[in-house]
Amino acid sequence: MIQEEVQRLIQVLRVAMRILDVSNRDVEKALGLSYGYLSRLFSGAIELKVEHILQILEVLGLTPAEYFQLAYPRKASPSESANRMRAILDGFGPIKAEERPPTEDLSPEELEKTISRVLQKMLRDVKG
Repeated sequence: MIQEEVQRLIQVLRVAMRILDVSNRDVEKALGLSYGYLSRLFSGAIELKVEHILQILEVLGLTPAEYFQLAYPRKASPSESANRMRAILDGFGPIKAEERPPTEDLSPEELEKTISRVLQKMLRDVKG
């Protein structure tokens, strides 16, 4: 299943490149990659990572939202999981100033703790 989805994402990248008249070599040059890198990436010889997709999209002038909309057009009816997530996210509303993380530089550990604390509070508020 995962490999099929990777192939779908690669196919959408290939089609976008073809439509926008951008060659593998154009992308490789723009990103400073070695000749043939994209061919190896698209063939599966190199593991496709989100970072690769984002870099290629930048060269193509596409946003991630546009790309994923092309790869996964919206279904007529969302899945139950998507509906549950939307209901939870809609219930959060705006974050109050006192709940926002501080703007000064935080260590990765402090940032993770702050985000975790805010999310836990939001989930408690949703559960009521």
